Amino acid sequence: MRHHASHGVRVAAGAAVIALTASGCGGGSSDSANGGTVTLTVTTHVDYGYRNLYKEFEKTHPGIKVKEVLVEDLPKKLVTQLAANRGAADVVGVGDDIIGKFKPSHERFLNLADHGVNNTDDPWVQWAYDAGTVEDGKFVMGLRTDIGGLGICYRTDLFKKAGLPTEPEKVAELWPTWDDFTATGEKFSKKVKNASFTANTGDIWVGMGNQHKETFFAESDDSFIADKNTELKQDFLTAANMSVRKVSGGYPPFSPEMANALKTGKAATAVCPAWKLDRTKEASGPDNAGKWSVAAAPEGGNWGGSYLMVPKQTKHPKEAVELARWLTSSKTQKQLFLDEGYLSSHPKVYNDPEVQAKKDPYFSNAPTGKIFAQAADSMEPIYRGTKDSDVASAFMNALLRVEQGKQKPEAAWDQAIEDAKKVAG
Repeated sequence: MRHHASHGVRVAAGAAVIALTASGCGGGSSDSANGGTVTLTVTTHVDYGYRNLYKEFEKTHPGIKVKEVLVEDLPKKLVTQLAANRGAADVVGVGDDIIGKFKPSHERFLNLADHGVNNTDDPWVQWAYDAGTVEDGKFVMGLRTDIGGLGICYRTDLFKKAGLPTEPEKVAELWPTWDDFTATGEKFSKKVKNASFTANTGDIWVGMGNQHKETFFAESDDSFIADKNTELKQDFLTAANMSVRKVSGGYPPFSPEMANALKTGKAATAVCPAWKLDRTKEASGPDNAGKWSVAAAPEGGNWGGSYLMVPKQTKHPKEAVELARWLTSSKTQKQLFLDEGYLSSHPKVYNDPEVQAKKDPYFSNAPTGKIFAQAADSMEPIYRGTKDSDVASAFMNALLRVEQGKQKPEAAWDQAIEDAKKVAG
């Protein structure tokens, strides 16, 4: 099971699955009994789907062993490890919404530019590369793993029942904007009474937020601007009104209730970046194969992706950088997409004919490679504030209150702003 998430919506990936604990998060070591084998520890907050890649790296790099550790509250633990200058892994992975938290202390990580990393030799898409840098790009603190792209998973059987088209291109034409998405949902609800049009508003809010250059904080000085960001407020009201207008089912993101809704046909659509397809398959089960498809999301965008960083305290900087660079190279990322479905952050990969041609049988052979690549390619850089992930929950909680009928959209927004200001300082 693999999960990526952003804007505070993160999921436990089950650190116990790997039977390693946070206490085992120390940096790499040399095992003299094994002829000087270097052991590199990689710590992430969720499963990146790298297990087979680690084995391949070990085969092609004799003398290096890789140990994977999943730590659900990694950001909090990493802050402590950096401050103490001990205990951090050799390579650390954090979500694209979390890396901003560590930019003020970037000097505690290796500047990967000093180790030959640039965006020329094997380039990432520029916006994803830039978000992993500081000091006007001179200091490269993180290497981009995957990107999400953005799509909408939808039930073809329920769309037929509602008299809506089912082909991905025609479905995308229904909703060039999120307002059109809501209007389509209202048409759906008139025809189909035993299913909600979409699963929840929280996922939609995250997708919307990733379509702006700034959300909660200003790029110029990292000041809190959500209360002045009229586009952000309009997004919030659009999402919240999906609950008021009975378009959303109110199944909380990443919850058992949402999984059950997807499996039993209680929700006709769900927001789907590339990494979420497997989760949707898993929730829906094999009996629903061919009942789902994927279309482009309103207004494009991206959701998800992470960065690999190398703490300066590592005892094996050369090997750690080599591993991080190998895992995020275009060659490795192409393999990861074809094998596991993670969308590469390298244009040469997501524009590759083999990637563009990929179709998913479970999702009615929808051209998933093409859909997600087009969404990601249209992206502009998003500024992630240093406290982005800290304030995000205030807005998610506000949407939940509207879905539960406890507040109206305007009042929920006002409270979210007040709650966020307390965290933002």
